[in-house]
Amino acid sequence: MMRDPHRRGVTLIELLVCLVLVTLLTGIGSLSTQRVLAVQSRSASADARHTALSDALLTLSRHVASADPLRGDVRMARDTALEIVHDIGMTTVCRTAGDTLVVTHGADTVPWAATLPRRITTDDHLRVWHDADARWIARRIRTVNAASGPCGDSSLAWPDRGTQRLVLDSTTIGMRPGVVVRVLQHERWSLVRGADGNWSLSMATFDATRAAMTTPQPLLSPLSSPTAPSGPGLLVRALDGLGATLADTALRRTRALMLTLRLAPTSRHGAFADSVRINVGPR
Repeated sequence: MMRDPHRRGVTLIELLVCLVLVTLLTGIGSLSTQRVLAVQSRSASADARHTALSDALLTLSRHVASADPLRGDVRMARDTALEIVHDIGMTTVCRTAGDTLVVTHGADTVPWAATLPRRITTDDHLRVWHDADARWIARRIRTVNAASGPCGDSSLAWPDRGTQRLVLDSTTIGMRPGVVVRVLQHERWSLVRGADGNWSLSMATFDATRAAMTTPQPLLSPLSSPTAPSGPGLLVRALDGLGATLADTALRRTRALMLTLRLAPTSRHGAFADSVRINVGPR
C-alpha cells in the first residue's frame, strides 16, 4: 500500500497549542465552578443567618405577647435589655387545702391549652382563675413537693393525677378543684458579649433562692455591638398609646414593645443585615 504524499501527522507545535488550549479551557471552567460555589456558599450562609434571626425574633415576640404590663410583667424595656414575666404553660388544680394547691401536668388536663414544658419551681409565678371574682389571682410559690392521688373528687374528676404540691404565699380560698392555673417565668433578654468577643442575644431566668438572675445563655450570635454606628444588636423600647417611649417608672402604661435584632457585619457579607422591626402588643 502506498502512502498519501499529501497526508502528514501532528506536529509538536500543534500538540503544544492543543495542550495550551485545553489547559486554558479547563482553568476557565474551574474558575467558573469556584465562582458558582462561592455564590452558593454566600447565599446559604445568608439564608442561615436570616433564618436564625427570624427564629429568635419569633421566639422573643411570642414571649412578649403573653406579658401583662398592668400586672407588672414588663420590668425593664430599654436599650439592650428586656425583662418580662411570661406564660410557659397551663395546668389545673386537683385539690386545695389552706395555702396549698395540688396540680397536675398531664396532657389531658387542659386539651385546649399548652401543657407545661417542665415541672413548676419556686422561681415561677402563678395566676389562678378565681370563679367568684371572674379574674386571675396572682400567687407566689413558697415551697414545691411531689404529690400523688387522683384529681378532683367524686363529683368532679378528670383522667389525671396530682403531680406537685405547691405551698403558696396566701390562702387558696375561692380556688376550687378544676380551675385553670397559668404558670409564668421571670426572664431577662439582653445583649451579652461572650468569651469569643462576639455579642449575642441571651436569656437568663430568675433564681428565687438567690433573688437574682441566672447566668445568661446565648441564643443568637453574632449580633452587632451596643456601640455600632447603625445601632445595637438588640434594641428595646416600651411605647405608650401615642407611640412615645416610656420610662421604667411608667411601664404599666405599655401598649407596645418595639424590638429590633441586628446581625453583626461579616467579611463575607460586609454589611449589617437588619431584622424587620416589630411592635408587639402585650396581653
